[in-house]
Amino acid sequence: MAPRLVRFSVLASLLLLSCGGVPSLRQADFPANCGKGQTVEELLKRGNAHRDLMLRETPPPDFDPEQWAESRKIYGTRARACYRLVLDSQRDNGYALLNTGFTYMVESSFPDLTPESRENALVTATNYVQQALAAQPSDAQHYYYLGEIAARRGQCDKALRIFNALVTGHWSYSNLYAWMGYCLELQGNSKGAKDYYQKAVDLSNPVGIAEWARSQVE
Repeated sequence: MAPRLVRFSVLASLLLLSCGGVPSLRQADFPANCGKGQTVEELLKRGNAHRDLMLRETPPPDFDPEQWAESRKIYGTRARACYRLVLDSQRDNGYALLNTGFTYMVESSFPDLTPESRENALVTATNYVQQALAAQPSDAQHYYYLGEIAARRGQCDKALRIFNALVTGHWSYSNLYAWMGYCLELQGNSKGAKDYYQKAVDLSNPVGIAEWARSQVE
């Protein structure tokens, strides 16, 4: 069961980032590091570029896969450095807080982490997302991330409470139902899990998550 969770976590992270998806490597063009004196706009732009490279599971051509796995960690560190420079001047910048937490959530899915390191990454992700929620209390996306983090930690009762509240509030995406299905499956409710996987398939938004959910139904 655990290897399946890790694989899904990476896929979910990649597809949940934004509607535009992850840019190609040529677009990102290996962004420069961030530094003091840069504008908030530039820091966020560079942070996002590093974040997007962190999300890439497939290395560039002629790039050693093992070296790329290590590079993804470096890009995550660089992304956080950019966001933290924003937070130095705008401590309540919800976007920087949320994306800092997001990079920790993605990092938690890296296969070479120890259970302790994975848990630490998820706890840190929770802290940042909660700060982002305090800055932007009406943003449903923040609640979704708290639910996903709880599901990743195996706290499925908590995750399902959050997800059900989002469903009641008409926040409806395939990834939401896929995680609900995952949690019910983890709790031994295979029929309920398949029902939610099917809802993820029917919504087909995002498509990649719907395709993953279809593989669980068939």
